[in-house]
Amino acid sequence: MMRRPISFPTTLRSRLAGAVGVLVLGATLLAGPLAVDVAEHDLRAVLGGQQYAMLSGAAAFFDDLLEARLRRMAALAAAIPADARADPRRLQAWLAERTADAGDDVVNIAAFARNGELVAAGALTPSAQPLTAHGRAYFEETLLRGRGIISDPFQSRLSGAKMVAVTAPVFDDHGEIVYVLAGRIDLQHARFLRQIDALRPGSTGYLFLLSADGVPIDSPSRTRTMERFDEGPGAQPGLERALHGFEGWLYGRDHEGPAIVTYRRLATTGWILGARYPEAEAFAPLARVRRTVLVVAGILALVAGLLSWWIVRRGLQPLDALRRNVAAVRHEGADIDVLALARHDEVGELGRAFHDLVLARERAAAQMRAIADNVPAVIAHVDRNERFEFTNAGFDRMIGTPPGWALGRTVREVLGEAGYTRLEPQIRAALRGERGHVEDVRSDDAKRHQMIDTIPDIDQDGRVAGFYVLAMDISERKEAELAQAASEQRLRLIADNLPVLICYIDRNHRMGFGNATFQAWLGLEPVRLPGMHLAEVLGKPAYDAARPRLRQAFEGVGATFEMPLQALGRHRILEWTFVPDVQAQGRVAVAVAGVYALAHDMTRVKEAESRLVQMARFDSLTGIANRRLFGEMLGQALERVRRQRQVLGLAYLDVDHFKAINDTWGHGVGDEVLKEFAQRLTGCVRVTDTPARLAGDEFVVLLEDVKGVEEAERIGAKIVDAIRRPFATGAGELAVTASVGIALVHGTDGPLPSQDQVLGWADTALYAAKHDGRNRCVVRVGEDVPAAASPH
Repeated sequence: MMRRPISFPTTLRSRLAGAVGVLVLGATLLAGPLAVDVAEHDLRAVLGGQQYAMLSGAAAFFDDLLEARLRRMAALAAAIPADARADPRRLQAWLAERTADAGDDVVNIAAFARNGELVAAGALTPSAQPLTAHGRAYFEETLLRGRGIISDPFQSRLSGAKMVAVTAPVFDDHGEIVYVLAGRIDLQHARFLRQIDALRPGSTGYLFLLSADGVPIDSPSRTRTMERFDEGPGAQPGLERALHGFEGWLYGRDHEGPAIVTYRRLATTGWILGARYPEAEAFAPLARVRRTVLVVAGILALVAGLLSWWIVRRGLQPLDALRRNVAAVRHEGADIDVLALARHDEVGELGRAFHDLVLARERAAAQMRAIADNVPAVIAHVDRNERFEFTNAGFDRMIGTPPGWALGRTVREVLGEAGYTRLEPQIRAALRGERGHVEDVRSDDAKRHQMIDTIPDIDQDGRVAGFYVLAMDISERKEAELAQAASEQRLRLIADNLPVLICYIDRNHRMGFGNATFQAWLGLEPVRLPGMHLAEVLGKPAYDAARPRLRQAFEGVGATFEMPLQALGRHRILEWTFVPDVQAQGRVAVAVAGVYALAHDMTRVKEAESRLVQMARFDSLTGIANRRLFGEMLGQALERVRRQRQVLGLAYLDVDHFKAINDTWGHGVGDEVLKEFAQRLTGCVRVTDTPARLAGDEFVVLLEDVKGVEEAERIGAKIVDAIRRPFATGAGELAVTASVGIALVHGTDGPLPSQDQVLGWADTALYAAKHDGRNRCVVRVGEDVPAAASPH
């Protein structure tokens, strides 16, 4: 005996009753878990707010800690005595003494000269190569800013250790930076987060500290130091947003699972302090509640589903009667008025609405025809046999035929052979079910352009029943595009012929475009520039020097600065101007999408400035300091004498019988004698001494930190001996001698003597040397105690 297959009800009433029952069942099942989800969402917000408040306090603590380290480094730089700033060996000894008990907070405190070379260190480390900070971002940025910084993480060139540098500039008496102090914090031992471990979220959560670029500074995994968090699969949730300035909490998933992650930036360094609170621990109590709710919700859902199914079946009985009436109208030819008058309830209203819709369909068709006839475009429908089934008034106007003339005719008959040939590829593609698009010039007017789209008409069986044609006149748009292209070409021509580097830099520091000057100055073709990183274009040192100003520009503040650049064998000094490309986001917020950069060549201007300074401060004949520069240095030396309690010597000397040399051999030979005199004078004095020419054959030498009369006499005797050797001139060898008078000034608490007084004392000593027979040196102490003349 064959068993009957199980059949399911197919009427609308049965389907709706079953559907409503299932929906009520499902809704009831979802209500309980949804309530738990809402509670979970609210709890997540509370936990996120607590985590952010905790992290804000920790960030303030770190800011205070880092500021204290900067202040200690600045205090160490300010405490360096003047003699240590002038003598690297004294600086080495002083720095070793002061940093011996610095502890593990900041290690390897070292002093670097302006050229980056190491001059002193608290703990010297042997190295096969000279140590230098040149090119290091923390060194260059300290010189640029003129104040101490805390650097981003970097790897030591010597030991390979992962470090953070704390710097402070060392200024001389004129406010110029002479050294940069740099101490290093070893990230493997610093353990920043250990100081706030009590704030760690839960028992399985953890804290982490990143640089502004996403490089870990401290985290539970010590092996990930200097390895970017945003690299590799399962990245930290929200890290990309945090790197672009986001602060707050968010919920996300990484390779460890879902968690609440919080970010807060440090005001001092821009570092990012973060916390990760695993969801499994945060919502453990709610998981137990969820299981109970699911059991209760299941029971209630079953009862509610059965009850709703019965109610819907009872309520839809009138609709079943309406279905039978509709079938009678469709299949038995009954009058549609039976629907309009069937009932006076909702079902009756539905029948009357169906009656009204049939009438409205005809009115809608008339309205659609009116719309199609009045749009500024050509609309038509073509069947599979390439015959027109529909055309609007725009089509008739384009063809120039009466309305409806094209209906039933083929495309070839309507457009002609030439028009059909131009559109044949699009027609064939449309009949294959492919959309087509072409911009065409009308055959009757070369200045008129059309945009023609062919859209396949695919029926419910997937077959192509024909295609629609949509054509628009785009002549005005074409003219605007040509005008814009001409304008862009003119602007490009102007930019390419300006003697200025012009480019656009995006937020990833990559080039958007560059003018032709890049090829003339840097040897880079403009077509290669888009997409190149700025470090590739300028070189790593120049890029590192420009990064602080570039960061400032991306914060919305323009910047202008000078920067040297070496390219194609030529040294240039460029004045860069960074202009932020500020774009609106919404009604109020703005963002910097990129930076426009312009660079002027200031090399000739700087060379001219240097020559002017040289001419104003140095003697044009001998090349040594002139009277003006000597006066400035003498005033500074007198101030140092009083401050440091040293002895200053001033040697006043001239060429014996110089007038006779000029009169006998001429001024040309006299100039040769003066130049040779200056060279010998420069060669025989100490490195710390300063020779200068006052006028004619009058010379002076500023002798700093003289130990006493004996040392002054030795220096004077050395000068006299150096000058006594014959001079080789255009007139042959000449015997030339010099007379030297030296005045010594002792530093006291009393008033300083004036420059004229000191020159007068030295001039008196010179007069004594000449009175004693020339070719000798006389030393005087102060203004009144003469010393015995040298036997020379």
